Amino acid sequence: MKNWSPRGRRLLDGSCSPSSLDYLAGKVSYVWAWPLLATKAVRQKYQASPELLKLLDEFRRMVNVCVMIGIEQNISSLKALASRTYPCLSRDILAYYRLGAISAATGIIHNHRKANKKSPRTKLPCAKKLMLSIWYGFKIQNGHLRLPLKPREYAYVKLNGHTLQALSGLNVRSVTLTSDSLSISYSKEATEIAPEGYVGIDRNLNNVTNASIDKMCDDTICQKSPIPSLHIVM
Repeated sequence: MKNWSPRGRRLLDGSCSPSSLDYLAGKVSYVWAWPLLATKAVRQKYQASPELLKLLDEFRRMVNVCVMIGIEQNISSLKALASRTYPCLSRDILAYYRLGAISAATGIIHNHRKANKKSPRTKLPCAKKLMLSIWYGFKIQNGHLRLPLKPREYAYVKLNGHTLQALSGLNVRSVTLTSDSLSISYSKEATEIAPEGYVGIDRNLNNVTNASIDKMCDDTICQKSPIPSLHIVM
């Protein structure tokens, strides 16, 4: 500690960011335990207002524009597609939805490429249903989902009791809407369970073998019982 710099002392005190670990390389080793997060989603029905229906239709149109540009210019990465398509999208739509449309189009292009490898006659993809995905800009306020339409102008969707209970005290990650339903994904910290042992099972045509590395069960081999052959006499 005496020969360490003030930055190294702050790290041990907890007042320095984890990015300073490289400064202490060779002096001390740390293992940072990041929490294990599980992502889930809760879904409910709702009745879309005319403003939301218009926004959903515009989002679908932007997705199709991005898909068309991506396929024509042979673009598959999100970054490259964003640089090519973002200037082509309407500036009347908030950046939240433009970026969400580009991300949704990237997934559609990836699925189209996989299908095209199996069957070259695959039709060109097209988003037909009304949809919308957003990762930021929304807020849950007073039992309602608040979605931005324009600067300082919002649309509200009332959440039912089950949705509010599922999201209570959790970190909301994204929102996906269709014309009659919405899905809100959230993350929660999951408890990691340490296994007491491991068991391996090998299935073959004529036998099944199981074994464990900690000898919880004995190595056994189950042979397939012979089946007598049948002869048909004409």
